[in-house]
Amino acid sequence: MTKVFVGNLGFVALLGVSGLVSLVASTGELADPSGALSVTLPAGTSSSPSYLVASSGLKGEAVFRGQVKQSAGNVVTFHRVPDLLDPSKSSAPFRQGMLATQKARATSTLDGNQSVSQVNRTFSGAGYLSVPKVYVDLPTEGNDSAVDYELAFVSSEINASTGLVTGLNVEESGKGYSTPPKIKIEGGLHFIRCAESDSPAEGKFYLIQSNTGDTITLANPLGDDLSQVFKAESLVEIFEAWTIGSLFGYESTFLNEGNSSVADYVYLLKPPSQQDGTSSDYHPYFHDGLSWKEVGGSGSDVSETLIYPDESFMLARRGTTPLSIVLSGTVLTQNTFFKIPQEGKRLLMNNPFGVDIMLSDLISAENIDDNVSNGEKWLSDPSQEDADNVEILNQGIWHTYWHDGTNKDVSIKARIRARAGTGVAGSITQQDLSMDSKSISAMSNPVAGSNVVVTSVGHGLRSGFVVRIFGARGKKTNDAKDQVDEDGNVTAPLPGLIIESAANGFYEITNVTADTFELMGKSGNCDFISTGTAKWSTGRAGSGYSKDAFVSFIGGGGQGAMGIAKVQNGSVSSIIITSPGSGYVKAPKVKVHSGGWRRLGAGRAPYNDVLIPAGAGILLVRKHPSGVSTNLAIRNPLKPD
Repeated sequence: MTKVFVGNLGFVALLGVSGLVSLVASTGELADPSGALSVTLPAGTSSSPSYLVASSGLKGEAVFRGQVKQSAGNVVTFHRVPDLLDPSKSSAPFRQGMLATQKARATSTLDGNQSVSQVNRTFSGAGYLSVPKVYVDLPTEGNDSAVDYELAFVSSEINASTGLVTGLNVEESGKGYSTPPKIKIEGGLHFIRCAESDSPAEGKFYLIQSNTGDTITLANPLGDDLSQVFKAESLVEIFEAWTIGSLFGYESTFLNEGNSSVADYVYLLKPPSQQDGTSSDYHPYFHDGLSWKEVGGSGSDVSETLIYPDESFMLARRGTTPLSIVLSGTVLTQNTFFKIPQEGKRLLMNNPFGVDIMLSDLISAENIDDNVSNGEKWLSDPSQEDADNVEILNQGIWHTYWHDGTNKDVSIKARIRARAGTGVAGSITQQDLSMDSKSISAMSNPVAGSNVVVTSVGHGLRSGFVVRIFGARGKKTNDAKDQVDEDGNVTAPLPGLIIESAANGFYEITNVTADTFELMGKSGNCDFISTGTAKWSTGRAGSGYSKDAFVSFIGGGGQGAMGIAKVQNGSVSSIIITSPGSGYVKAPKVKVHSGGWRRLGAGRAPYNDVLIPAGAGILLVRKHPSGVSTNLAIRNPLKPD
């Protein structure tokens, strides 16, 4: 079995009859937002391959996480910080040019004493402006640093005029290596991503073209105003990019190697400018046993071919034996963006979150419009021929969907909170739903180990609901519940230091009376001030709805519950349970679907929404006559409302 890391658990197995236009599939599903999946890519031949579609997502942990100083044009500037060794000097967060290189590679050899004797370059890299650090794996044996366990140390040299690594020198040979250690050289292409959770640009990412010690210059093909994406003091993350070589292996790969007639292929969808709407839009690559090559290309090494976080790829198994692969990684936990293509072009992507989502999560109502002059929106139309199309691979078949314009003008989505089912066999009842918000008139300030008691006269809630508390403030107290100033000194009752209450957030409620409830597991940090701003909420009615909406219940251990959101004056006025389901031992997530999605071949039957399984392959086909390439936001369905 071969193991390959896939950054956000985006994967789905596909079996192909022949070519790239006739695919059937078997999808994998994950119950948890992280883990691994084992799939078998069946045997194929050069004329009739089998296929796997996957997405590389983000590569491992962020190499940098920090705040922006300012942005201007395509340049983002970062704060310098005092040097740890000499606080009178400032230290730059980056090494010049290191975020936009082709990473050099090397292997090691051992001598008879289990020490590193030599490090050999296999690729000199490109674009180095400063000397990269070299990282050597830890010794595998020994336990005494003075006798038989010592980390090897390797230094590097570069040619400043060519940007190549020209030398690797073993400074300390180390001890305790039973096998030659892996060598990792600093560098590589990188992406920067907005990580500010309250920003509408959260999840937007850009390729880094160059960097100095405290600035980075970004590729910005859509001409975004980066001063609004990366605002002063906003949080960002920088990730190393995947390439074909780093994802599948450089000198060798788990895929079938050989010439282009027998090797397995990796297909990437060509850039929109090179697409013509046929199967030739997919560009194949193969490994010849030494390096990656382009099918029909010049024969040069293409191992550094970039794979973007929002694009998928196809693996074509042309070998005559099955191939077992373990795909593993972590789920994307933040909101993100994907780039829709311009008119007449396509994008191959996948469900980016590693858990089942709805089609309305991928393309929300705020991104849909029926105005053909608005080229930055997803085009809706009663006719599939005129609307933008989404093709989803599920249960062995590609299905085509489009939006007919229903509830396209929803400006604020309705939100509903549920608790565990209290009906027969854990079914959902009307009492298990809440979509309300009221003021808080009082809030206790208990010691650690006791729950905050909230007073909201006639609140109408029941135990088991999760409420959001917001706008609560009070005078800061210490552990003894004495009011204190900003330095922690006890003060008289006035004036006191007014702070945001620690009770603001999401909590399950318990010990409910007609006028009070407790926030489970939450103690106090301030004496509440009743200003009229503190409220609790379990949802909202939304606005902009023109028709009743479909309601589904996801998770909670149950299945089968469904409902209808009745709309009045543009907002959801009530929920009718059409099927109570069963087994909801925990609170499910309630989804209000705007509706309007239709499936090709299903006649006039409406599809209120469509489930996209974890990792399902998605092909976006842009028919908008004035459609331009632009970024659309995807909100993570796992994040609390």
